[in-house]
Amino acid sequence: MRVEITASALGAIRAAAGAAQPNECCGLLIGRRDSAICRITRAVAAANVADDPARRFEVDPVVLLATHRLARDAGEAVIGPYHSHPGGAAEPSATDLARARDGAAAGDVWVIVGGGAMRATLVRAYAFDGNAFAEAELAEVPES
Repeated sequence: MRVEITASALGAIRAAAGAAQPNECCGLLIGRRDSAICRITRAVAAANVADDPARRFEVDPVVLLATHRLARDAGEAVIGPYHSHPGGAAEPSATDLARARDGAAAGDVWVIVGGGAMRATLVRAYAFDGNAFAEAELAEVPES
């Protein structure tokens, strides 16, 4: 799968990751998808309401519901979540996989920002197939 993300959405995700350190940031990805290409047009930041925000993320349920409405009204969809790993790699953790298996939809795209010495600059995308994550090609594209 190819994931295209606008420069403004990517910038918003990086800024949220930097601002949230040492905690994980989180939010939702809005856009459109078909079988081969997912285009992310917006990133909506949310408060991380997890019991341990330094190690896990949980999108504020109020933002979750409002974002689904916002996307639907714009003729788009919530594509999936984004979050950061402030001291780790830009790849799904065992916790991420367990959470995805417990409630994510097959076809969701997860965007993860790596931290540590990279200071929230390494961003990768993963497609969830209902059981596992597979890294997706991530391409920054101009605004449309």
